[in-house]
Amino acid sequence: ACIDAHKKLGFKGMGSKMAAHDPSDTGPDNKGFAARHGSVVTHVLEKADGDINEGGDWATGLCIDLGINNYTWDCDGMGVGLSRQTSEAFLGIKTITLAMFKGSESVDRPDDVYQPVFKKEIDNQKRNKDVFKNKRAQYYQMLRDRIYNTFRAIVHGEYKDPDTLISFDSSIESLSKLRAELCRMPVKPNANGLIELYTKSIMKSRFKVDSPNLGDSVMMLMREPVIITPMTLDFESEF
Repeated sequence: ACIDAHKKLGFKGMGSKMAAHDPSDTGPDNKGFAARHGSVVTHVLEKADGDINEGGDWATGLCIDLGINNYTWDCDGMGVGLSRQTSEAFLGIKTITLAMFKGSESVDRPDDVYQPVFKKEIDNQKRNKDVFKNKRAQYYQMLRDRIYNTFRAIVHGEYKDPDTLISFDSSIESLSKLRAELCRMPVKPNANGLIELYTKSIMKSRFKVDSPNLGDSVMMLMREPVIITPMTLDFESEF
């Protein structure tokens, strides 16, 4: 239902252009890259060869070519070492913000109500910290919610704010693989009732599921973009 949903529902990509990179070194796991413009996912790509640094150059080069405004990459593992390389790649480009993503960290906006119901008499709504184990679970669930909202809009004709939807452009060649990765994501039982996902290593060892490099790249796109504020010019010195 989400393929070309923006064309079916009549909305366009608006707002920030965002990109995310799932790095890997030489070995069986591919490197992932995804980009979206507003609610439209425009690119989902993978790179099978090269080491982690070559993958970092590949991802940052794509960002420059696509005019990306916000770029994030997974730093839960070896990706943390890409920090200096990434900063140098965008040296002098003032229209992009960079943010490292660590899915194992505690949730963003922990005290915000998850899916609030706007009724005064409901005062026991769950907050993000009461729903999700970590950022990875939080943003995979946000991706799931966008997909479900889009399904309801396309199949059942329910109006949804386009900002809460997601559309995958049909020009993306890896849609079948992305769909397979997203639809087989195992949820880990949690004793406190929190939404938690298995780590990549456990997914591979226990479930024989390859690293979801495309899925993780799209998941990281769900994090809210950092707004770039205009620079305050020193008019006297500039003049």
